[in-house]
Amino acid sequence: MTMQEGLRALGEGAASGQRQDRAYFLDLLGDSQGGLGRYEAAIDAYRQAAQGFEGQGARCSYALCLFKIAGCYLSLHEPWHAIGYLEACLPLLQELGLTRHFSLAQGQVTACRAKLAQVGLVGRGRPAARGRSVRPGQPVAAGQEVDSRYARYRRTAALADR
Repeated sequence: MTMQEGLRALGEGAASGQRQDRAYFLDLLGDSQGGLGRYEAAIDAYRQAAQGFEGQGARCSYALCLFKIAGCYLSLHEPWHAIGYLEACLPLLQELGLTRHFSLAQGQVTACRAKLAQVGLVGRGRPAARGRSVRPGQPVAAGQEVDSRYARYRRTAALADR
């Protein structure tokens, strides 16, 4: 089932139950795509799910989607993208008391910083666009600031929806 088929099956009604179902479906779709090694498709699904959860005020699900997006970027060997999502979800994970995920995210941030320092990218942005790093419709500016916070994620997510 493609993302479009799944969304069509859910319908496009405005009822909050359908919006919750849509975000939940997108989260599961991201899990499936990631499990199949289709990390870019998983990232797209998780981004949409995160927006849905954020709109519903489902902070836990939102934080976990950010964490999963970071995991996909790590699987793609793109720590310059992953670190922004990890830094965005860290305060939420801590605030929500999700200690296991918080510890995992802290470890991943440390690993990302070490990898970026190893290749000389800390504080200087990401490498030039190449191959799968920039997909059609993805803003070229996504992930340029390595030491980013939640605001960068919001900008990137807003640009990706255009």
